[in-house]
Amino acid sequence: MINEIDVELKILKYFDGAEDIDYIAEVINSLAFSHLAILICRLLKSDPATFDRTSSFVRDAIVCGYRNDACQQFRDDYLGSTIVSTLEELVFGSNHFIRSNAIYTLGKTCSYSSKYVLVEAFDRFIEIDPLLLDRLINEMGWLGVENMEHYLERMATSTSYLTRWAAVEFIYQSEERLPNWVELLRQDPCELIRLEAEYECQRLLKSFQTSSLSKSQQRRRAKEIAQIEPQISFQQVSLQFANNLYRGGKSEYTVVELAAFLDRGDNNIKS
Repeated sequence: MINEIDVELKILKYFDGAEDIDYIAEVINSLAFSHLAILICRLLKSDPATFDRTSSFVRDAIVCGYRNDACQQFRDDYLGSTIVSTLEELVFGSNHFIRSNAIYTLGKTCSYSSKYVLVEAFDRFIEIDPLLLDRLINEMGWLGVENMEHYLERMATSTSYLTRWAAVEFIYQSEERLPNWVELLRQDPCELIRLEAEYECQRLLKSFQTSSLSKSQQRRRAKEIAQIEPQISFQQVSLQFANNLYRGGKSEYTVVELAAFLDRGDNNIKS
């Protein structure tokens, strides 16, 4: 058995996505789960860099746990533990990047009971953190939240054009042929939304038509769709704005700041 300080250092030295099962098992075997959970929760509540490293360790311990008996026990103890409740608490924290990563970790570790927390987060952040909605909707769906079309329609009918624009990301994932909320986005009063919605709509239609099109027809359709690809997409805006936040040492933003970023026209997004 190694001491708690050594365990902490090992967790913080873990490489994101390494999936080093022997390394993970050594850490897990070093402390009783009750003590390890206390340590992990303390690290999760620390600074963003510490949170990132710790959540990466937790994700890999759960995802790779089936390959090792000790890790399997960790998986069993994890669900319903204080680690999960701490991650759920951090979903509502004041740091956008930690919120996003906590949501991702709950989804990646298949904490199905957390789906109700994510629904609550959707209600909390739908109008004030549009950058969060892509990850939030994906993990809500992964954890089995029912009637996801309802949440997408709420986004598509929001009074905030940034929230409506965020909904465009999910058009191509639709399993229906042009749900009602897609039609709303195609007719949105904001040109940025209309252009990208039409592009994604045509991509979706092409995916439905592919099996009935010849190779030459498929190439022709691909060229037609490429011609209407918008110069600016919500994903591009999100990535560049989030990068600017991170480089500037900021952990939070307002929709006013995001709108101003777009309005300045100096973001150099896809010339």
